[in-house]
This record gives sequence, C-alpha cells and structure tokens, in this order.
Amino acid sequence: MTGPAAKTPIDEQFKGPATKGTALWVMSDGTAGMRLQAVGLAEAMTRQRPELIISEFQADPHWLIRMLPRLGHHASFLPLYASAPDISAALKQPVRGRHCDLLITCGRRMVGLGLAMRARARSDGKRTQLVHLQDPRLSPALFDALVVPEHDRARGRNVVTTTGSLNRLTRESIQQSMMDLPTKWLVRDTVPCVVVMLGGDNRRYRISPEMAAAMAARLRAFAESEPMRLVLIPSTRTPAALTETLGAELGETYTSIVSPDEANPYPGILGVADAIIVTSDSVNMASEAAITGKPVLIAGWNVAAGTATDRVAAGATADVGERGRIAAFHRRMIAAGHTAPLAAGLPRTPFTALDEMDAVCKRVLSALGR
Repeated sequence: MTGPAAKTPIDEQFKGPATKGTALWVMSDGTAGMRLQAVGLAEAMTRQRPELIISEFQADPHWLIRMLPRLGHHASFLPLYASAPDISAALKQPVRGRHCDLLITCGRRMVGLGLAMRARARSDGKRTQLVHLQDPRLSPALFDALVVPEHDRARGRNVVTTTGSLNRLTRESIQQSMMDLPTKWLVRDTVPCVVVMLGGDNRRYRISPEMAAAMAARLRAFAESEPMRLVLIPSTRTPAALTETLGAELGETYTSIVSPDEANPYPGILGVADAIIVTSDSVNMASEAAITGKPVLIAGWNVAAGTATDRVAAGATADVGERGRIAAFHRRMIAAGHTAPLAAGLPRTPFTALDEMDAVCKRVLSALGR
C-alpha cells in the first residue's frame, strides 16, 4: 500500500519498448504499492543516467515460477505469464524476443518472472541485469542488485538497504502538485492544517468498530489540544465505516474529509500541511510523508488510550501498536527523527526529511558496475 491513489502526469511517459539508448524496463503486477516503488527507482535512475529510457510492463506471472521462483534462474524455457481466462488481454507485456539492458521488479510475486526474463535474455545473448526490490527470500547472488528496507533480512555485497520504502515523490513534485490543487485546499486558515493519511484493513488485522472508535477519540483529543483543522485523506484500504465513525466523532468543527466523488488532493495536500498524521499500518504512506521534512506523527491502531502520550512525555520510544517488521521500521524512523508517535498535541521540535533516493540510486548503479 502506498499513499492514497492519485493520477500523475508522469504515467504518460511510458510508451513501450525503447529503441535507442539504454533500455530500462519496469515489470510489475500492476499493484499500486509494488508498481510505484519500481517506477520511482527507475525515474530516479534516469535523473542520474539520462541515457536510460524507461518502458513499463504489467503481467501476471505463471503459477510455476511464482510458486518456485528459483526455477526462473535455471530454466529459460519456462512459461512467463499466467494463461487463466480472467487475465486481461490489455496487460502490457514485452514483445517476445526483445530484451532490455536493465530490468526492475518489485515484490515476491515477481521474483521468478524477473529471473526467468533475465535467463531468456542471456540465452539469446543479451546481458540483461536484474534489480529486484524487497526481500526475495532467495540468495542475493541470484540477482545483480537487491534493494531492501533495513527491516528485511537480506544482506550481501550487492544488497542496498533503505530506511523507508521507495516511491515517486520528491519535495519538488509535491510543490508542483500543490499548485494544481483546487482552490478550496489552497485557502489557508489562521490555524494549522494537519493532514491525516488513513490506511485500513491489511493482512495483519482488520479495523474493528472498537479500533475505529479509539482512533476517533485520539484524533479528537489531538484536535482539541489547540486550534487546528484536520484534513482526512482515505486510501483504497480505508473501510467506509471508519470514515463514517471519524466524521461523526470529529464533526465539521475539526475536520474536512475528502469524499469519493471529488478529486484526490494527494500528494499536493502534503505541501499545504503544517503537520501530517499517518496511521501505523502503512510503511509506504509514512515514507512518503517523511519526504516533506514536516512533523510526521504515527497513529497506532492498537495503542491503549494514554499509553503513547505517557511514554513520549517520559522520553521513551512509544509503542505504535505494530509488531515484527513493521514495528522495526517505525522504531528506525522515530530514532532517526523522521517521525514521532502521535502524542497530546503538535510537536515543537524539528523533524528530519527522509531523502535517500539519490544515494540509493548511486549504490545500485555501483552494484551494477554502471
């Protein structure tokens, strides 16, 4: 899950297989969270290497290489794509027999496909290099470069680690998107504007009525701590019942809620915000918000009332209500000053912008010998 869905003009640059320059292909299953990480890295690489020409493709991998991804490395003759009748013919796939110089894939679902595409290219005499994002749970030696978050286990000479998840946002692109916002979002009140980025149901838990009520109570207490206005931005995972609960509890006195029938102000609204609250379920949304360098506050779904506030006041790293890898991500972000747990009111200390894309690109290019 990345930030709330929004149309971006950058999408229009993908026109198909490159015919000149160095061909850089991005291959994904079309899932927003996976696609945007891979596209973000590709775009950043072109800023450092203008000779790279991006083409984007989407496909559903064949079940064999999806279930046994290591086979893709050893058997170039294996089928690449699923043939189920519900697979859309409109999915954009590379022309058979054409290969790229660099291939970027993202997520475990695409591991086998990426390995198989590189194997096919090399069997045809093309030295395609494969860059994979996120821990493939295979030996890093099978890839030319891996880019994984620090909370994943993969390590090696060709492994580049990141603090947050990769994405397409920059402070410059946020400012440009802000200029395109409808006038209603650009009108500044005399009070701070706090954007609330809402996640929702995920593989770890579903948002219960009790969790929604607790989040509403915490946000209301926060909004009442001093004059401010909350702008609630639902994502594709936000249950309608959650939005209704928050709207009823907070009311128009404290909030504006982006409705489904209006243009999504994200990511431009980040440029307007004085502070940003992000629910704890999304690594992508927290990473995107932290690019701004503004106060980014993490609101946990499973935090008992008062717990976060008490621990922050005591100078401790507060619990954000997550476990495992997601909890480890939040601990690193908090320790680095990129984010802080949602407490009793707006913070007065500075935050550190999460700006790692250029460094990640340089390390990837170095791992590739480029």
